[in-house]
Amino acid sequence: MKDKYRICSPNGIDEKIFVRINGQDQYVRIRGNDTSNPVILNLHGGPASPDTIFTYEFAQCIRDDFTYVCWDQRGCGRTYYKNKKIDFKNKTADFQQALKDVDAMVHYLCNRFQKDKLIILGHSYGSLLGIYYISAYPQKVEKYIGVGQSVSIINTQRINYNELLVLCSSDQKKVDQLSKAYQRMQEHFSLESLMNFQRLALPCFVENITDAKNSRLQFLLSSPELAFDDIRWLLQMLSTKGHYAKNKQLLDFTLTANTYDAGLTFSVPMLFISGEHDKHCRVELLREYYDAITAPSKELVVLNKCGHSPQIDAPELFAAEIKQSLQA
Repeated sequence: MKDKYRICSPNGIDEKIFVRINGQDQYVRIRGNDTSNPVILNLHGGPASPDTIFTYEFAQCIRDDFTYVCWDQRGCGRTYYKNKKIDFKNKTADFQQALKDVDAMVHYLCNRFQKDKLIILGHSYGSLLGIYYISAYPQKVEKYIGVGQSVSIINTQRINYNELLVLCSSDQKKVDQLSKAYQRMQEHFSLESLMNFQRLALPCFVENITDAKNSRLQFLLSSPELAFDDIRWLLQMLSTKGHYAKNKQLLDFTLTANTYDAGLTFSVPMLFISGEHDKHCRVELLREYYDAITAPSKELVVLNKCGHSPQIDAPELFAAEIKQSLQA
């Protein structure tokens, strides 16, 4: 199984390393068949939800054309366990520090691979981080790719709720449960109230999203990247309180963040890719945001039968869109 993903080309790279970034050794996974290719830096979502163990199939699809870099950001995954003794409570993990870490990682990658610029790919929370980064440092970015682009969490839940009232109209018990959970979330918007609403809401949508063979569980169980620290982090993420305790500053920021606050005028070409059934970051909100921004070039692609993570739901199709856009 692992032989399929091994990089054997003479100019290729296949590394699992820790890079010193702003006082912490942070885990980085780098793959590609030719280091002279453009570099894509992946900013994972969450916050604090590393995705190297899930995006390996997409990475396989683009390795001939790009050097693909996955990174466990400060305060999560393998990076957290590497630095646990010096920052057990993740006191340094906030959004401003995250932006500084992105800039330091970009600087490291540009120096190492002799690039003036690289491509930023941000997924979900990572797309919020990416938008703020390209607004502040456009000179360092060749192109921005927003995947499941975050716009506003609270507005997303409003759209979900209104859709569910129609979808579940024949089940009054379900409607009552959703209404109570949504009202509690409006009265006190927190990670806990959001998760309580989503536990009821998301299963109502799931039958429309992709097919069983591309489930996250299968990607996890088949992952050539999976290691002990990845499992440990996934298990702690199952506890809402435990996850919140470790990532309070980032989660609090994300809950109320609005992408419009990063500005609407950009000097970096932009590509947005979303799944048509994304209920975490609604395409409706992205279309409004897309129409509001200006950039040297911009493109919005919506993939059928995909949810919040099209790079996992349909890695080959997702990779084809990336290559077509970046090689145009």
